[in-house]
Amino acid sequence: MVVEALTEVIAPEGVKARLIATRTADISLPHAEKTDGRIVPLKHPEQSKVDFGAEVYGIDLNNLTDADFELISDALHKHKVLIFKEQPEMLTPQNQYLLTANFDPEETTGGFAHGADPFLTSHNNVNIYGIPSRPAVPVQPQVHILGRGEVPEGHYQFPPGFKIKGIDHREFHLPPHIPQEERDKGASRFYQWHWDGSLYNIPPPRVGCLLAVRTPKGPDVTVRWEDGTGTEMKIPPGATAYVAGSRALELLDEATRQIALHSRIEYAPHAFKWMSTAHSARLGHILETEGLELPRDKLPPVDESKICVYPMVWTNPKTGEKSLQVHGQGAVKLFLKSTPDGEEEIIDDLNQVREFMHKIMRPAISPENIYAHRHDEQDVVLWYNRALWHSITEFPESYGPRIMHQCNIAASDHPTG
Repeated sequence: MVVEALTEVIAPEGVKARLIATRTADISLPHAEKTDGRIVPLKHPEQSKVDFGAEVYGIDLNNLTDADFELISDALHKHKVLIFKEQPEMLTPQNQYLLTANFDPEETTGGFAHGADPFLTSHNNVNIYGIPSRPAVPVQPQVHILGRGEVPEGHYQFPPGFKIKGIDHREFHLPPHIPQEERDKGASRFYQWHWDGSLYNIPPPRVGCLLAVRTPKGPDVTVRWEDGTGTEMKIPPGATAYVAGSRALELLDEATRQIALHSRIEYAPHAFKWMSTAHSARLGHILETEGLELPRDKLPPVDESKICVYPMVWTNPKTGEKSLQVHGQGAVKLFLKSTPDGEEEIIDDLNQVREFMHKIMRPAISPENIYAHRHDEQDVVLWYNRALWHSITEFPESYGPRIMHQCNIAASDHPTG
């Protein structure tokens, strides 16, 4: 899914959705013989097992060159997350799209990774598309606004007082929920561990890109696992949390690792519509098996040829590193093999599917494996979507708005391992 929204974009009955899958501009970059960019790997606490992430200095993303991009591309595939510091001005939506699109020059449609956006509202004869938790920026509709709270005055043609609807675990997670008085004091949860993608028809993006426009101000929040382990973790308010798929693969026992290396997952068609009536586990990595998912006859029409079946392990094309890349909530069928030529076991019982997904995902979702990124206003975060899982977290409303510009673009290819 698209990071911070658990909604599949389905145009309401009688509403004509605008298809934004049209690349309207040349994505070529101006030539430069060299770059002034510097890559500085992140220093993590001594107890941390996180081995990814770097800061980038000396590159103005509003004036990106081909030499800058070559450095960025190599660094991203190596470090998986890049944080661009000291940006002279706020990154424009057009240049955010330009940066993101250059990671996939073969992709010619330039479409948003979740397809068509429905009409949302209009202001001063400008139509705005999207959903309340994810409206598109009119001047560059592949860039969406995420978070919670009021956008700045005069923000890219949005009406005065326009507010982004925040995500609330009470609308998705299995009860009991965190009491409001505890949430007001900073108790939080991981909302959903995932990589960005529609899980049906549209190839998942190669990269994701977040610009921090407004960030919440307040003490760190305490994320609770609430899975019986008593695990908690202090993180900055409004942080995006990341886990490396390579670390997740490394943590599996050898027998399970061999299964992951040779097995595939089938994902639900119209996955986010399908799961919209179900409950997530409190940790946000799988769904609870309660029989609450929407039946096929309640979903939009399904084209069997567009159902996504992906390998459990994806390979970094530049480094060769292998990552366990799985979406535990959207999984509906497993094709398990322990060797390349071994006999394949098919599991389509949802409870068994989710037990297996929990088995392979839960070891990585521990504090020592998580990088919780503190967003500073005007900084840009770029991550390699095909090697990481991520999740947002909740924070007290009294901390103020969290306004983020996100760009992710449907890829030209589906993952093949």
